[in-house]
Amino acid sequence: MSWKINVFAERCTGCQICQMICSWASEKNFQPLHAYIQVKSRDGKEAQFDITFVNRCKKCGLCASYCSSGALVKERQVPNVV
Repeated sequence: MSWKINVFAERCTGCQICQMICSWASEKNFQPLHAYIQVKSRDGKEAQFDITFVNRCKKCGLCASYCSSGALVKERQVPNVV
């Protein structure tokens, strides 16, 4: 199933759990740089983060499932019916 991932960057604590679970799911290792989601400090400011997804993201929703701060929230995608 594919999810819409809503991002609330103001809630992000920078814990990188989303990156760890993503890298494990996609690469079977705990390496944040291998994740399809990236969390980076905003302009060198502490406690402010930007969250981005790379094109290879499969929208599996694991990042949101493990986000304890509520910065990532998954929403069920409704298929287009024509």
